[in-house]
Amino acid sequence: MDQLEQEVHELRKEVTTLRAKVKELTNRVSSLMVTKDLPQFQQRSHPPHQLSCTQQPQPQAPQQSNPQNQAWRARYDPIPVKYGELLPIFLEKNLVQTRAPPRVHDKLPAGYRSDLSCAFHQGAPDHDIEHCYTLKAEIQKLVQAKKN
Repeated sequence: MDQLEQEVHELRKEVTTLRAKVKELTNRVSSLMVTKDLPQFQQRSHPPHQLSCTQQPQPQAPQQSNPQNQAWRARYDPIPVKYGELLPIFLEKNLVQTRAPPRVHDKLPAGYRSDLSCAFHQGAPDHDIEHCYTLKAEIQKLVQAKKN
């Protein structure tokens, strides 16, 4: 019985630790979010803050192994949760809106991923939400607006 009580005690400590981590992550996410009623976000008299590096259009089939393809991509502030977890929250608060799926070309590019789909692009194939640079850019704008 002593060993069982010890295991229960350890599990309770672990649950308490995990709850504290969840609370910390929730607070971080909340601090990144911009509330809908902020005038600086809703009514801008100046152009939106630009990303810190030059952003060029995303190629149709980025090759993960080629460092040259990654060199030109915009850098985004790290966030403590997955984009898939943020999207429903941001949609509910009307901070972002889903986008229409991009047009699929007749000739699919090499590396086209029909097995992936993006919730932000209403289920469009070829990428998932964690690799959706349009969503990342939208969230980066919200983070920058919160910093200003």
